[in-house]
Amino acid sequence: MKSSTRIFAALKGCIALLLTAVGVLFSTDDDESDDRPLGEGSDRFGEHNFRTGRMDSGTDPDGWYEEDL
Repeated sequence: MKSSTRIFAALKGCIALLLTAVGVLFSTDDDESDDRPLGEGSDRFGEHNFRTGRMDSGTDPDGWYEEDL
């Protein structure tokens, strides 16, 4: 009787470990709803404007292009 209890406990532990691993994998799924759609190529090249948070040509008179530290 003792061996069946040990087998049941080991099986229960393995199932708990498997469910935890699956939960961790699904919780790290990247949520793509916040991703910006790439416009006409303007977001791909240029200088990062920290005022707008986007890439542009680097000529915005009100923008800043170096991170304030």
